[in-house]
Amino acid sequence: MILIHVPSLNDRRDDIPLLVDFFLSKVCAEQGMPEKKISLEAMRALQDCDWTGNIRELRNVVERLIILGEAEISKADVEKYVRVN
Repeated sequence: MILIHVPSLNDRRDDIPLLVDFFLSKVCAEQGMPEKKISLEAMRALQDCDWTGNIRELRNVVERLIILGEAEISKADVEKYVRVN
């Protein structure tokens, strides 16, 4: 048996901006909508979240922000639709 340790998002906060950008592009393309932008403050708020789940949780959050957020996803959108520490 080979054990592979995959660190949680809480342990890889520096990876969150890369993952968010990837999911923004992917989800917008899947939904046939123009790619949304995210403000630096919103990105920092996402990095400050307590990620109890895995990468699917982050993708679901990005999808929610795309659907419910403004043209540019703001810190206020993150605070409104995501549980922030």
